[in-house]
Amino acid sequence: MPTIACIGGAHLDRHGLLRAPMVPGTSNPGTVSTGLGGVARNVAQNLAHLGCRVLLCSRVGDDEAGRRVLAQPLDTSLITVSPVCATASYTAILEPSGELVAGLADMDVYDELTPDLLAPAIPRLREAGLWFLDANLPAATIAWLLEEAEVPVAVDAISVAKSRRLLALLPRIGYLFCNLAQAGALGGCTLAGPREAAEALAGLGAQSGIVSAGGRGIAVYERAGISVMPALPATPRDVTGAGDALVAGTLYGLSRQCDLRAAARLGLAAAAIAVESESSAAASLTLEALYARA
Repeated sequence: MPTIACIGGAHLDRHGLLRAPMVPGTSNPGTVSTGLGGVARNVAQNLAHLGCRVLLCSRVGDDEAGRRVLAQPLDTSLITVSPVCATASYTAILEPSGELVAGLADMDVYDELTPDLLAPAIPRLREAGLWFLDANLPAATIAWLLEEAEVPVAVDAISVAKSRRLLALLPRIGYLFCNLAQAGALGGCTLAGPREAAEALAGLGAQSGIVSAGGRGIAVYERAGISVMPALPATPRDVTGAGDALVAGTLYGLSRQCDLRAAARLGLAAAAIAVESESSAAASLTLEALYARA
């Protein structure tokens, strides 16, 4: 099985789960859990659960959180340490249903992931058969990595704000992952559903990819056309890991020579497993579980 390189966010996730629907402007009872997160890290961990070899390339601070990221059971040899910035973190506030109310991202350390900093990692990264980037990376770094890549590259837009970094790069991205809001930000409009979003992205020059709409399913687009697929049945506990699992399942399929639509079916199965877990990278996401769910 080829190695997959995951380049981008690796940090701490804090999940605050409310015990009742959110009441703005006041204290809300709930519970808080802390674990490892970051889109690139979550995708890498999910791929490892599926038996893939992964390289994780990121940046952390010289602090306890950074040492925790470096100590995880993945190949972290391409993670560098900043002497200035703290390790990034993401804090999510969730409704009792698991739906996201608000997220707070403290990600300044990723601004240090410049081409000059990453250049020494290129020989190792080129050992991989597929690259995955997340938009925590600066726009100039994403553009540079697309030039340096000798293999297919997949990119996750991550958020509405960071998705705009990708607009000028769409024709150069092999596989783009985004949700409805991020697709709308790229297109400068509000989109009714995943098919409309896929049509808009294709019109902007995007080669191929997946637009996700949560429980409404996904749209897979490529030169052959657009396919809309429903989400698989699941009982959500925490939706924050679903998108990363969708990416990982799809990348696993692509690494096994599946076409994009077949790979996306595996991505949907991975997402269904992930939303039923409280972890950002569910240990229950195994190959056996993936194919049983698919």
